[in-house]
Amino acid sequence: MPEGSINKTNFKIAIFVVVTIIIFAGGAVYYYLNMDSVSTDDAFVDGHMFSVTPRISGYVVSVNVDDNREVQQGSLLMTLDRTEYEVAVAEAMANLAESRSTLTSLELGVPLELSQTEQKVRGAESELNTLSKNLEIKTKDQEAAAQDLEKASAEHDKAIIDFRRMNELIKSHAISQATMDEVETRVQTTLAQVRAGQARLDAVKKQKAALLSDRDRLEANIRLATTGEDQAKIRARQVEAQEARVTLAEARLRQSQLNLDYTNIMSPSHGFVTRKKVEPGQMVSRGQPVMAIVPLNPDVIWVTANFKETQLHLVRPGQPVNMKVDMFPGVTFSGKVDSIMSGTGAAFSLFPPENATGNYVKIVQRIPVKILFDTKQPNPFPTLRIGMSVIPTIYTN
Repeated sequence: MPEGSINKTNFKIAIFVVVTIIIFAGGAVYYYLNMDSVSTDDAFVDGHMFSVTPRISGYVVSVNVDDNREVQQGSLLMTLDRTEYEVAVAEAMANLAESRSTLTSLELGVPLELSQTEQKVRGAESELNTLSKNLEIKTKDQEAAAQDLEKASAEHDKAIIDFRRMNELIKSHAISQATMDEVETRVQTTLAQVRAGQARLDAVKKQKAALLSDRDRLEANIRLATTGEDQAKIRARQVEAQEARVTLAEARLRQSQLNLDYTNIMSPSHGFVTRKKVEPGQMVSRGQPVMAIVPLNPDVIWVTANFKETQLHLVRPGQPVNMKVDMFPGVTFSGKVDSIMSGTGAAFSLFPPENATGNYVKIVQRIPVKILFDTKQPNPFPTLRIGMSVIPTIYTN
């Protein structure tokens, strides 16, 4: 065999040997680097999702956000019509004033005892003079409330006339639907103003009637200037019962004021708006989901990784994790194991398996592992979305 052919053969053998050594060495290094780590592709970004639901029912006046928009905690998301709740507050205030007036009447209605001095009688007469002045003020308040009600009724009548005229014009397409909607809204608004005015007038009338009753009782008590032990006990019980009614009226007023505040629906957290299902003009009910707020900051999101049960014998909380996200192929995210779920995913499913039926087939189960992101991440930190696919690698040693 020529010497050149022998040298060429030896060279090929040498190359084959070197390549073989490199392959085995690379495999050994790869095995060494990964012998103390576990990985899975059954993982995704997880986080909080705050469902926004109204605490009261109402007509949606405005919606201040759109899908995928960032909002701050406490920012105004939407507004409900306040009219009926303002009327409810006015009625609750009137009922509370009436209850307090009745309580004052009962307290003033205790007959003056014979043992009371002339000075106390003069004090009662002074209270009577003050009561009379308050009665004059309340009479003026009644006149003013009546004038306000008359004005509101006139505006409501005009709104009805405008609505009927516009209803004829819209049939001939002489006006736009938006103009018709404005006229219809004006009718509803003026009607609410009429109701509120009537409620205020009724409240003033009740207060005035209570003052008149107080004056009559006080005058009678001054004239009688006598009392009895039994009457005093009965009156004391009546006062206690009326105090309870005043407490109840105060609670109802507080609830009415809260309902009025609930017409402004605020964001429960900083995040992004999603699943918005409400528009102005809709009627929403209490507890109805209208949108959701999803925070995406690195400190409030995590990764839920479903590892096989055969991979978790060395996994412990606190172990370091490297993660790859499909959307960002050139970025490696670091984190640590936070906790391991107390059961497999199948055990907490809607229909957990019944392995005692006689048809048992062993399947390797998966157990969710919660992984938190480290605070030190690539700058700027890419925005991760809930549900993104992740490939985490946990280093167990």
